[in-house]
Amino acid sequence: MCNLRKASSVLQKLFVCGTLKYGQPSHSILANNANGYAKYWCRATTAEKLPLVIATRYNIPFLLNKPGIGFYVTGEIYEVDDKMLNVLDDLEDCQDIYTREMLDMNIGVGEGTVPCWVYLLQKYPEKLLKLEYLSSYENNEKHPYVIRNQRHHKYPPNEDLSYTATA
Repeated sequence: MCNLRKASSVLQKLFVCGTLKYGQPSHSILANNANGYAKYWCRATTAEKLPLVIATRYNIPFLLNKPGIGFYVTGEIYEVDDKMLNVLDDLEDCQDIYTREMLDMNIGVGEGTVPCWVYLLQKYPEKLLKLEYLSSYENNEKHPYVIRNQRHHKYPPNEDLSYTATA
């Protein structure tokens, strides 16, 4: 169940469903106070089905902006300030790779929905829709996430979306 206290007007809700979740490789960015304010609010699921896939040679989870396809995706809602949103916009290459949009998230049976910012991949090769859809992301040995400072500059993620892994 979510904490339904009234949030400060300077705080906004952010839904994360990939590497920013607690226990995942990029969560330290949310946990670092130097990046701004972020406080866990509750678990949630998307109010509509969306495809969550793992793609590129870096095994990046992408939430594709294709409503009605995929699963109701499980993630976490955080209350964040503008400073944190700006840091995350930079991390998520907002506008180049992702766009940040407001979507409703289900916060529990009988609790209703809450509008939250979420990072969506807008422009992507159609072949990403043929990948396995996930209802929840967890970094794993089958598709180990490659953190940003270990990526090869020769293959930026926005140019690597057409990458096909070989068995």
